[in-house]
Order: sequence, then structure tokens, then C-alpha cells
Amino acid sequence: MRDLRFDHLLLVLVLVVGAHQQAAQRPAAALQAGMQLLYVSDGVEQEPWVVDSVWLDAALMDRSACARVLLRRRPAQSPDDTRVCVKSDTLFGWDARRATWVPQRPVGPNMVFRAQRANGDTVRYATSGYAEELVSGIALRVLPTMIVTVDSLGRPKRRLEERYAIALVTATMGRFEVPDSSASAGWRTE
Repeated sequence: MRDLRFDHLLLVLVLVVGAHQQAAQRPAAALQAGMQLLYVSDGVEQEPWVVDSVWLDAALMDRSACARVLLRRRPAQSPDDTRVCVKSDTLFGWDARRATWVPQRPVGPNMVFRAQRANGDTVRYATSGYAEELVSGIALRVLPTMIVTVDSLGRPKRRLEERYAIALVTATMGRFEVPDSSASAGWRTE
């Protein structure tokens, strides 16, 4: 694997895998069992996420592209069972506790999507046009997305600018910010 250097302000995903292929733009299409997803934040590598297994084109939601992924976000813990489907231009996730599909985010270009949280916060997703990105030799389509969280009074709490890859069901890069009136743009990178 080649040595990669990253801006300390960015959360960066590196695929630790030898495959060199164009990933289809289906949910989890670039994932495979044994793959590790490595995040680097402020120059510090986090524990890798390990893909235990992937079921592509899983029959989960009618007329939708779906996948099921068992992913260990901490190597010593049991894997999370993630079930996702893309219907139209929206990513849905299975909520096992409520036994229902929940819209999670837009995955189409030039979209705006709002989600209400139980604590009263509103999360606004705004996408732009698709871009291509090469990550560890794998060509991926990414969707630049701005995610802004505001409280119940409409005050901004947090902002995340990311490059989301549906083929990984995660972002390849992101920058977290909080409001800061002393910063020139009104936001400070965390």
C-alpha cells in the first residue's frame, strides 16, 4: 500500500485492499469480506472498521437496490448488522427496534433532505453534483454533501462537509465544524 498524507483537518478514509476495480454504484458494491476501512483524523489513525460479510442485491425492500453488511467498527466487538436500500434518490436504513425502513440521506445530485431527530434537532442534507475519486486504487463515485444540524430554535450546532460514496456506504472524506462568531466564515473546524 502506498504512503498517503492527508490534511490534518480532514477525516479521511483509506481502503486497505489490493483490489483495483471500478465499483458499481449500488449500496456496498465496493465492499468485500475482510476489507478494512481506515479513518485518519488529525494525523492519527483510528481503529480500522472490518467488513465481516456483505450481501449485495439483497431482497430487502421492494423495487430497491439493497445490501446487508456486517461491519466491526471496533475489532473486539461484535459486528453491526447494517441493512440499506436505495429507492429513487434516497438511502433507507432498517431500524430493527421499530421494524421499519427509515430514510437516512439523499444519494442523488442537487438534492435537499431534512430529518427531524427525537431531541428536537433538524438535520439538513444538501448534495451537489457527482464527482469521481480514486481511493487506494478503487475508482469511486462520490457525492459532495453538506450536513447542517440546527437545534429546535433554528440555531446551527454543527456542520459536516463530506464526500459520500454509496458503494462504501460511508464517506471518503469529511470536515466537522462548529459555529464560531470569531472565525471569518462563522465556523471553526473541530
